[in-house]
Amino acid sequence: TGFQPRLLLQAGLYRHSRPSPASFERLKQAATQGAGITRLRGNLQAAQGATSKRHASRSTRRRRRNTMVLTTLVRRSAACVSLAVAQALHTRCDRGVRFGVVADVQYCDIDDARNFAGTEVRFYRGSLDGARRAARGFEEARLGRGLDFVAQLGDLIDGQNAGGYGALKGKKPRSKKALDEVLEALGACPVTHYHCVGNHELYNFEPDQLVEGPLNANNHVIASGKLYHAFVHDGWTFIVLNPYEASSSLPKHTHGYKAAAKVLTEKNPNPVLSDEPCNFFEGLAGEGMRFVPFNGAVGETQRKWLAEVLSKAPGPCVVFSHLPLFHESCSWRNVAWDSPEVLEVLREAGNVVAVVAGHSHSGGYALDDHGIHHVVVEATLTHETAFGICECLGDGSITIAGEGSVPSRVLAP
Repeated sequence: TGFQPRLLLQAGLYRHSRPSPASFERLKQAATQGAGITRLRGNLQAAQGATSKRHASRSTRRRRRNTMVLTTLVRRSAACVSLAVAQALHTRCDRGVRFGVVADVQYCDIDDARNFAGTEVRFYRGSLDGARRAARGFEEARLGRGLDFVAQLGDLIDGQNAGGYGALKGKKPRSKKALDEVLEALGACPVTHYHCVGNHELYNFEPDQLVEGPLNANNHVIASGKLYHAFVHDGWTFIVLNPYEASSSLPKHTHGYKAAAKVLTEKNPNPVLSDEPCNFFEGLAGEGMRFVPFNGAVGETQRKWLAEVLSKAPGPCVVFSHLPLFHESCSWRNVAWDSPEVLEVLREAGNVVAVVAGHSHSGGYALDDHGIHHVVVEATLTHETAFGICECLGDGSITIAGEGSVPSRVLAP
């Protein structure tokens, strides 16, 4: 018989909903008690046998319905699998390009607090422990089957460290100290760390300080001349975008600030460029909700560079960006201002397997109509334990073994 998602659901090998932290704990306990992949395979075989006998005479109509279920669950839900299955995929003898992902640590040595909208609790002080847990997971992977690098998707420390707003307003800046603490935590895994520029990086540092500082020294890379760059590893091309080439958080004398000010003045009716407190989203709707100060733009120059890199890529590509590029993976509130134009570049190239982003703390996923997977990694700041080990395979697929609140996934080419 053909592949049937119903059987995977019965055997406990496949979930079309996001695994919760509690379910991860149950899976870990089951593995400890010996109920690992072998037992799950037994359950699968038993389910296949029983189901094939019971449904041998299913009609064509039912087969079509199963096909629809397969399409919905596998393609639109990105084959979100259990932790046990993802770990099984990562214990094979062959090995692809393996890297860790973590997003939005946003560390600050202050008490927990809710965000402006009151929709999430932020574990500011506790996020440092979250970074340590991620680093231990990365190091365990390195000592196991190996780990080639870590992609840190931006917002490593919170903007309040700069002393300009929030709980630390008016106090001496703590940006350097906070950054050193987080980098020390991540240092438990000595592989190269590629850092994305997030809005909170720009709240704490000017671009020159990022290029010349600890985020671009030793085994840390945030720039290669510019704050966007690309590298090739075992046939895969990895592209690190800077979605804040135009940003209202840049110094006011820069071209990037002036370009951002023009966009926000035209697209947002609120006084978002002043120091006056306001609701960024008042009067905005639909696609227009992306035009707020904590987002930014890739810009025409970087888009042309991106198209050139993709045209010369020797194989499949992965794009890292702090800002998501496809609104269905999060919402219009959290994507780059010029995300439609950037997506056009990616789709025309035809060799991009996935875009991996942060910024939207709740995380998310979507598969666009051109077959590009858009993964938004859950924030350490709000989920405490949230990271993953990804593996890019020779067939063009990517597996993600998630930990904590990060779902495990198989991204088919």
